Amino acid sequence: MSRQHPRFRFLEQSAAPTWLRTLLGIGLVLSILLRLYTLDGMVYWYDETMTSVRATGYVVADVSAKLTVHSEPLTVAEFLGQYQYPNPDRNLRDSWQSLAAHPEHSPLYYLLARLWLQLGFQSVLGIRLLSAIFGIVVIPAAFWLGSELFRDRISAWIFTILVAVSPFHILYAQEAREYSLWTLTILLSCAALLRSLRRPSRANWCLYSLTACLGLYAHPFTAFVLASHGIYTFWRVKLSRSFVCYLLASSAAILLFLPWLNIVIANFADFTGNTASVTTTRQGFLPLFWGLNLSRIWIDFNQGISPWSPLHYLSAALAITSFYLLIRHTRPEIWLFVVALSGVTGLALLGPDLLIGGRRSTITRYAVSAYLGIQVAIAAACAMNLKHKFWRIILALMAVCGILSILVSSHIPVWWHKSYAKSRHNPVIAQIINETPAALVVTSDKLGRVFSLAHLLDPEVSLQVLAPGADFATDVAIANNYEPIYLYRSTAEDREKLSALYRLEETYPWLWSVTPR
Repeated sequence: MSRQHPRFRFLEQSAAPTWLRTLLGIGLVLSILLRLYTLDGMVYWYDETMTSVRATGYVVADVSAKLTVHSEPLTVAEFLGQYQYPNPDRNLRDSWQSLAAHPEHSPLYYLLARLWLQLGFQSVLGIRLLSAIFGIVVIPAAFWLGSELFRDRISAWIFTILVAVSPFHILYAQEAREYSLWTLTILLSCAALLRSLRRPSRANWCLYSLTACLGLYAHPFTAFVLASHGIYTFWRVKLSRSFVCYLLASSAAILLFLPWLNIVIANFADFTGNTASVTTTRQGFLPLFWGLNLSRIWIDFNQGISPWSPLHYLSAALAITSFYLLIRHTRPEIWLFVVALSGVTGLALLGPDLLIGGRRSTITRYAVSAYLGIQVAIAAACAMNLKHKFWRIILALMAVCGILSILVSSHIPVWWHKSYAKSRHNPVIAQIINETPAALVVTSDKLGRVFSLAHLLDPEVSLQVLAPGADFATDVAIANNYEPIYLYRSTAEDREKLSALYRLEETYPWLWSVTPR
């Protein structure tokens, strides 16, 4: 049976050493500033533009249909104002219907984003600020979870600093998507459960039910988190009154989630179709991606999946060692919670990939709860060995590497989580186009990629966006008052059709200049 490590007991009664207090203070201040630093510096990429489309109340098919009929040029300001920001044509009900067409995304963040945009935050900086606020609130939520789990302020503070300076958490606190909100709800529901088990009361169990429900409305993978809570609660209290309270609280959360669950069931064909690329596509040697994603918790210099990268193996060794020390030297009330939190989500992602194929386990953002569990284990290992120089160095290195990682990535417009295939050349293309405000950009590319480019263009630039499949030989009537004219991300077939009427010259990858013959 596991026993509590003597150094762990010692820390419960000791004040944090001066060097640790200094590290915590500097790290926490920098972590907050970095969540706000250059919020609009990176490209507003494909998935973020889909956030804006859904919040505005459109689905892509509706936009494509309107562009098919109204294919006259629009200025960038008109184009974004119509389809990326709330307008009188679409209301909150339209946003709900748009979200119903994508049931793989729970609706809470998107509805909050619409309300946020209506408050006047209608810019890339503005909408990302909402995620940054959630990301900042994650920091005290991490401290609450650490305090409830360890009942030890030093361990709680170490866990807090690991979450606060993690480049993974900071990157997603700067993106107009639901992941910083989801991280927040995971931390809150975990802490609320532990508090309810320690101090059972109607108020505490209601708080757990509320946070669990918010988690489900933030992301469907909260179901894995709640499953880990069920396993842990049953082990800890068995068939006692507390377990009945847990069943009532979790059942209430699921009942409150039924309106969206009904939509998911009714639109399950859309659910499976929208996630087909994740569940059916294989992606190389999976363990290399697991090692890469694990290293991104604490260091992210855009390292690749090379099998020769030492970061994969160092990160795995750190995680394994930390879990060993956690299980060996802390009470089961602590380590079982952490193992369940990481293990249930981990198995839910790894298992299907290994058995039936897919790439769920390679997508970093899906495993937020697993990574939080790993960070808890590392925090415990550092806390119980804080007198050892090796672990002090590990803690300091993780803090420094996390901060440096964000300082580097924040000055590069396309980082790994922005999809190179969809965003790589857009910043340079936008610079070329913006040199002439009277430019016209003609395209029939996927709307998400067009929106992404449009957010980088000057408001006066004009866009002629045709629905995919438009006949470039007949549908593109280029007005004489635009100079220069560009073709963006066209197919070889489209360029062949246009070449009979226009001279095309590649200006940059994905961009061609167009002049009459």
